[in-house]
Amino acid sequence: MSKQRNLAVVALLCGAIGVAAWAFYVKVFGGIYGEDWMVYFNATRLYFEGQAPLLYDGVRATAILNARFAAWLAHPLPLHPWLYPPYALLLLLPFGTLPFAPAGILFLALSFAAAVVAAWRFAADGTERAIHAASLLLCPAAAITVCLGQNTFLTCALLLAGFGTLRRQPVLAGALLGLATYKPQLWLLVPVALIADRQWRALVSAGVAVLLLVGLSVMLLGVESWRAWIVLMTQPSALYDQWRVLARLNGQSIYAYATLLGASVALANFTQALAAIAAAICVWWCYRRPIPDDLRLAVLLAATMLAAPHVIDYDALLLGIAATLFFVRAQRDGFHFGELTVVLLLWASPLANPPTVFRVGLLTPLVVALFIGCVMRRGRRIQAHTAAGGALKAA
Repeated sequence: MSKQRNLAVVALLCGAIGVAAWAFYVKVFGGIYGEDWMVYFNATRLYFEGQAPLLYDGVRATAILNARFAAWLAHPLPLHPWLYPPYALLLLLPFGTLPFAPAGILFLALSFAAAVVAAWRFAADGTERAIHAASLLLCPAAAITVCLGQNTFLTCALLLAGFGTLRRQPVLAGALLGLATYKPQLWLLVPVALIADRQWRALVSAGVAVLLLVGLSVMLLGVESWRAWIVLMTQPSALYDQWRVLARLNGQSIYAYATLLGASVALANFTQALAAIAAAICVWWCYRRPIPDDLRLAVLLAATMLAAPHVIDYDALLLGIAATLFFVRAQRDGFHFGELTVVLLLWASPLANPPTVFRVGLLTPLVVALFIGCVMRRGRRIQAHTAAGGALKAA
């Protein structure tokens, strides 16, 4: 199949899937549009109203949220706690000065644009830029992100920009990656990649950025906010037990998959730890070898979904971007057997999740693992070809 025909077929297929996904999720989330943005906006309003101590009181904060948005919601929301580290609020405070809906629209528009521009750093021409933009817009995970008012575009923008500027501006790259720690479960493999690639300046820059964010958050919110967050994250509580049932088990982490297959909490946590170790090994392997940065990042993004102890369908935008990075590379160099099928399955995987609703979603980790294998195999071939070319030149 020629490159042009291959691109046309994929464009038609992904276009149809994307439009169907948008229509499906717009209907599914009717009556609760922006429910996650409500959590973010409510947190900013608590700060401006002098009620910041309620930030980590999930029950009372949810009650205030339901009262604040009673006219917007078709029904009251169940427990919706703020679980982010305190400095995550700093990124949202400017939007808290605007009305709810305009603030959410602006946040989504700016973060989407940032993700597109960051993805373009891995594009070689206008066609590849168009592929990245269309993929981000049509990916089923993007529809979930918009309908919920989530922050996934921002997370992806920071990761893409950070690794896209790593070679030329390591200090800036580290600062951008440091900002991405506001979602720590999606940051677990970033230091693995930086250490494997010996990017010491970026690693130090990321650490400095985090320290500055922590210091600023202490100035604005006080030390108590950090104590409350650490307690919430590390100690058993009724709030965590309720959130675990409502959110974590309705996600698509290895922990959630293992639990749904009948594993005990201890076994599910052990399985999650094994997945994180395996994911870290794959990332380490890629970043220790001279393979293209786009393929390295594709592995990092996909492996992050296996390593993270809690991920939801909207986080699968990382998989959509990973699939697009690989597709663009393969479109240049040619696809090998089975690769295109794996890429399409990965990109569309949010439609098969969460596994609490669609049991076929239990196969998602297998698709992710197959994808990582395809990327690593291509990277190894490129490495071998480069080494052979260097040997011929030397001869």
